[in-house]
Amino acid sequence: MRFLTLILLGLAGAALVAADTPPPAKLSTHPLVAVQEGTLPIIISAPHGGSKDVPGATPRTGEGFVKGPSGFFTGRDGGTEELALAIAKAVEAQLKAKPYYVVARSHRKYADMNRPVEVGVEGPKARPVYDAYHSHLAHYCRAVQKVYGRGLLIDVHGQGTAADTIFRGTQNGRTVELLVKRFGDKAHNGPDSFFGLLDKAGCKTFPHDGAKEQAGFTGGYIVQTYGSHGSFGIDAMQLEFGAQYRAKEKTEDTAAKVTSAIVEYRKKYLPESPTDKQ
Repeated sequence: MRFLTLILLGLAGAALVAADTPPPAKLSTHPLVAVQEGTLPIIISAPHGGSKDVPGATPRTGEGFVKGPSGFFTGRDGGTEELALAIAKAVEAQLKAKPYYVVARSHRKYADMNRPVEVGVEGPKARPVYDAYHSHLAHYCRAVQKVYGRGLLIDVHGQGTAADTIFRGTQNGRTVELLVKRFGDKAHNGPDSFFGLLDKAGCKTFPHDGAKEQAGFTGGYIVQTYGSHGSFGIDAMQLEFGAQYRAKEKTEDTAAKVTSAIVEYRKKYLPESPTDKQ
């Protein structure tokens, strides 16, 4: 399996495949994974912003794997833990209901939640953190799909390519397949799409109007695993925030803008209540 994953990493680059490593079926908890049970068809994920050590674990070495942001990588997406929690708080304040969230507090050098387990974990000490993250994310996606019939998963990341830009990652529409089938391409591209609504809220976004997603930011393991092209049936988007959106002094402002887009998106594409599911 390790050799197979190496081949896949070399061929697919950032487009990591889920392979045969489904999320854990048993729900497990860990103090280094912050979670919230929600009451909205909205799930927020942030796998790379944590800074804490995993007791007893040693940093991953990535021996035998392709190195770099698209393969084996241990760098943090600074500010994304705080941003994800700020978005969740702002959504709750706006909608008077809680979104679901799963946020890693552990450092990426110990466990990378946005990779298959064969790449994301080395050694037994970090495995419980990885399992807690994915068992909750899987549980929340299944709960939203069961209660509401559809939902939105936002996977929060950071990028260093363009400080003033937020890049979209959906495997060029694959992970929001059901969104497009239900509402047409306008739900994914253009002014009424989530990224169009982000743009309206004052964020610089890419891509626009059907352009291909930026190479390297097309969406990783999380959106590929839980997206609506698969069995979980949740429309999933990876948001790659530039540095100016993740700066400590900008966190609340960014969260307010993202929340504005979420609120408008919900009105257009998400059920108001379980009875509205289609």
